[in-house]
Amino acid sequence: MSIRMGVIGPKDSIELIRSVAEEYDGEFTIIEKVYESYEELESLKSFYRDLDTLLFSGQAPYFWVKTRENPDIPMVYIPRNGTCLYRVLFDLYRDKVDVSALSFDTISKAHIEETYKELKLPLCEVNTIDYDRYLPYDEIIDYHVKLWKSKKTKAAVTCLQKPYEELSRLGILTYRIYPTRSIIRQALEKALLYGESARLKETQMALILVRAEDVNEMLHERSNYQVQRLMLDLQQILLDYSEQNQASIVKTGDTEFMLVTTRGSLEESTNLFSGSPLLKSIRANSPLRVTVGIGFGRTARIAESNARTALSLSAREGGNCCFLIAEEGKVIGPMRSETSSCSGELDMDLEDLAKKLNMSILNLRKIKSALRHINKTGITPQELGAAMNLSERSARRILSQMEKKGAARIVGNRALYDKGRPRLIYKVLI
Repeated sequence: MSIRMGVIGPKDSIELIRSVAEEYDGEFTIIEKVYESYEELESLKSFYRDLDTLLFSGQAPYFWVKTRENPDIPMVYIPRNGTCLYRVLFDLYRDKVDVSALSFDTISKAHIEETYKELKLPLCEVNTIDYDRYLPYDEIIDYHVKLWKSKKTKAAVTCLQKPYEELSRLGILTYRIYPTRSIIRQALEKALLYGESARLKETQMALILVRAEDVNEMLHERSNYQVQRLMLDLQQILLDYSEQNQASIVKTGDTEFMLVTTRGSLEESTNLFSGSPLLKSIRANSPLRVTVGIGFGRTARIAESNARTALSLSAREGGNCCFLIAEEGKVIGPMRSETSSCSGELDMDLEDLAKKLNMSILNLRKIKSALRHINKTGITPQELGAAMNLSERSARRILSQMEKKGAARIVGNRALYDKGRPRLIYKVLI
């Protein structure tokens, strides 16, 4: 049975996504949800009830739905980055518009500056409104209008249909940014992989092979004892990682280790498909050059075969990277220690959120795991504390901090039979 993927976006974006999806020749089934206003996205449960994954045309509808409904199936959005700018900048250049006097939205300042630098275009000041939460159309439109009325800009460049239509109606020269076909393709593949993972994560095995590649070279510069200590340090890093992620670890050679876990556990505890936290930990704590290969499979033999192939691909890339091969042969990689900027996140970026909350990513993942274990829409500090083995006071402080930063919201309260104030009920949005 093929993966059922819900695709949500305005009509023109849906048509573009559909044309790219046709390349996959029935590998998955698309169910479309076209909208003109966000209000049409209310009460989506009946739409996604029988779906495996959701793909949004952009981050605006993604954050709108996530903030209000937070579906319990994997969600991905098609990002906008610097490569999306090339076509619209060509159109602006063709139309003889001053490219140093523009207002942008959705695309980050860093991506704009990098693209201008690559194209050797003049850039005085970057006017953009980037967001990692729901932002009303009116705010985005007002931002463009104010810059135009103050004569700071000659044209507006937007990623959103509604602002494009309204700004054009107001007589402002406006250009629309669409994602490239390659970015859409990446998002489709990511959504497909998440959908497959959601189906199989309870049963599939995941094997991680880690091999130190430069031990022989190091023996020319260091004593055998020093190299052995480095290998012991690497084993300790892997042991810590295994403990955090409920994996078992086996030494399979002088310089090779195997970690055994489940696909579900691996996905739950890491940002696996957008980077390699394990590789990041190794690079931060060891001078050894390592290759990492991950294999999925219904049996240990299939998973190990895939992991071995992935390890070979990693070695071919020169090491310090990771490849993943799923049971059906799909290859993901190379993944580096950093997070890929082109990946649509399944969830809010945990690394950014951890910085915002002044909390470790590990603790944030523990919260996420506890929420899945409790399996309730709303949670009280007492329930979170019990699931995480924390005091109710500590859990209340965590939820309060998350609420202040927009990562949780209060949805009600639960009266107590004894004296005291009712317990607040939170909906956590990660």
